[in-house]
Amino acid sequence: MSYKIIATILTDADDATEALDAAIALAGRMDAHLDIYVVTISHTETNTYFMGAEAMMIAEQTRDAMAERDKLDIWVNDRMQGEVVRWSMQAATVQGPALTSYLAQKLRFCDLIVLPRPYQDSAEAAVLVEACLFAAERPVLMIPKGCKAPDAGGHILMGWNDGAEALAAARAALPILEQADVTDICIIDPPAHAADRSDPGGAMAQYLMRHGSRAEVAVLAKTEPYVGDILLRRAREVGAQMIVSGAYGHSRLREAVFGGATRSLLETADRPILMAR
Repeated sequence: MSYKIIATILTDADDATEALDAAIALAGRMDAHLDIYVVTISHTETNTYFMGAEAMMIAEQTRDAMAERDKLDIWVNDRMQGEVVRWSMQAATVQGPALTSYLAQKLRFCDLIVLPRPYQDSAEAAVLVEACLFAAERPVLMIPKGCKAPDAGGHILMGWNDGAEALAAARAALPILEQADVTDICIIDPPAHAADRSDPGGAMAQYLMRHGSRAEVAVLAKTEPYVGDILLRRAREVGAQMIVSGAYGHSRLREAVFGGATRSLLETADRPILMAR
């Protein structure tokens, strides 16, 4: 099993270098086609200027965004010189409110989207990640600055809670999990009366092993406020090169206001994270 269509989105060359490199590496390893979307955004808000000024501001912002798009177009073509992967590029400038619908329409037929890690690493990436997860309904692999795509082999950690989001992430990550030496199925504070209480994670371990991935189960106590912090600590302890996790088990508003596993992972991750829902 492998990805056949991998996509990445570039809004800024400085923010997207690691994500593009990772997308190229994965596309080469999986013999996949790489779709590169260069997207610059005009953020001018309407209804906040005196009469006639809106059109002038929108036009100016759009011209600036189009100029940045053209520079990114040139940068990508220079970067891809000599690469042997099959690739194509589409460049566009969109108004901010149209970004989500644009990405949903373009990305819904890809197998995996590779992006920079949001929040600390990229100002635009948080919007891109949510558009990909919720509107395009595609899995996203996020690459922190200084990191690269997970190599074949090695150790991968999976956060597992028997939920729909975690299962979606496991399925989306299968092409990478099949190439791993071991997948660490990490279960944090499982309910005492869960259906699988006698063998927590056993069904998922069997599922992965039937797909050719050696799996181990680790049941951990919730010793920190956020599950994401525990997953990151465990990943460092076992030397995992990537974390697989379901995204937004709670509402996005609750995650944004009160925090949660998704938010804490995205804000503090020091290794790639693959999420789906």
